[in-house]
Amino acid sequence: MSPQSPANPSFSLCKESPVLSNRYLLSYYRDRWVDVLSLALKDSWNRISENYQQKSGISTDDVYWGDFVATESQLKILGDVTGKRILEIGCGGAQNSIALSKWGARTFGVDLSRKQILYGMRLMRNEDTEVGLLVCNMENLPFKESFDIVTTAVSLHYAPDLNAVVAEANRILVESGYFTFSTAHPFSEGKLVKCRGKSAVALRNYFKRRIVRWIDKLPDGSRVKMHSYYRTLQDYFDALTKNGFVVERYMELERLEENMLYPLDKDKIRKVREAKQQYRIMREVPYWIIFKARKKA
Repeated sequence: MSPQSPANPSFSLCKESPVLSNRYLLSYYRDRWVDVLSLALKDSWNRISENYQQKSGISTDDVYWGDFVATESQLKILGDVTGKRILEIGCGGAQNSIALSKWGARTFGVDLSRKQILYGMRLMRNEDTEVGLLVCNMENLPFKESFDIVTTAVSLHYAPDLNAVVAEANRILVESGYFTFSTAHPFSEGKLVKCRGKSAVALRNYFKRRIVRWIDKLPDGSRVKMHSYYRTLQDYFDALTKNGFVVERYMELERLEENMLYPLDKDKIRKVREAKQQYRIMREVPYWIIFKARKKA
């Protein structure tokens, strides 16, 4: 006798093997929880995609790791990508994939938002580059072991199941391949305060893992519910080491001085209150972090 598929949680082993059945039930409800949260975020990103892309202005000539920090050509995290097979998960408009393609890599990108992927396809045609683009969740990738590098920029804090994402990255990487990503530092959830007359960043309850919710307002006046996931630094280290990775490089990115920023970033700081606030926080604490982890042989 064997348990039925988790797609149907009415198990035949409930009386004979409650431990096994509970495990399958927990897996089933965890997967449904991930699906519900992913669907909500997918809808939100589809709604804000065009507005986000117009405001962000991410370059297709360099790899972006986060707002107001140095790019790949300065940081040299990925190394020589010529001839490498690279998958960008949570690729958004695929700007990084396009840049890596220009540098000689064979690139692929996936994102849960159809609108983001369509935007990436338009960019790809305009840039006359070739990138394989696909709509799918990063927790369940439709690839076999074939990539030299899996990468993503500022998207992992949107993933409801970090462990599943890291496990998938390990599965599709070749031996000694690299998973390299930037994501929001826990301090990015801090607030600017005054301490003894000086500016400081306060963070309430560092250890409380939680869903962070906010509202995006679109030009037409509509409001879109967004959310991400607050995690500690240990959460990222644990997910990597428990899923067969060795962390080789870790960086807490410092903000660029204003005279070194792209004109669009300078404009954002002057005109957008949230961007100005973020740039001020980055004077005190890191806002973005980068991990470079190698798949164990």
